[in-house]
Amino acid sequence: MTEQQLLLGVGPVYLAKVIGPVVCTVKHPAYEGRTMLIISPIDDPDDYEIAVDYVGAGVGDTVIAGGAPGVAKSVFNLDKAPIKTLIMGIVD
Repeated sequence: MTEQQLLLGVGPVYLAKVIGPVVCTVKHPAYEGRTMLIISPIDDPDDYEIAVDYVGAGVGDTVIAGGAPGVAKSVFNLDKAPIKTLIMGIVD
């Protein structure tokens, strides 16, 4: 990732493995009705992050994940979207 991408908060698109679901009793309204999953980048299996599923991925799936400022806002049509990473595709 370039220094400019880091400053802008733009993350790369990458392949990841879905580890499992995130279950919570209280969450930001932007997450209501959305599935949150724990994912691990294919190239760094010791790392993980929480992503909002946009395509119906499941545990064990290899997915295309990433995001950029404002993407979640436009995808989910929200005024405020504190969502950093989206799952945008499932790899066959």
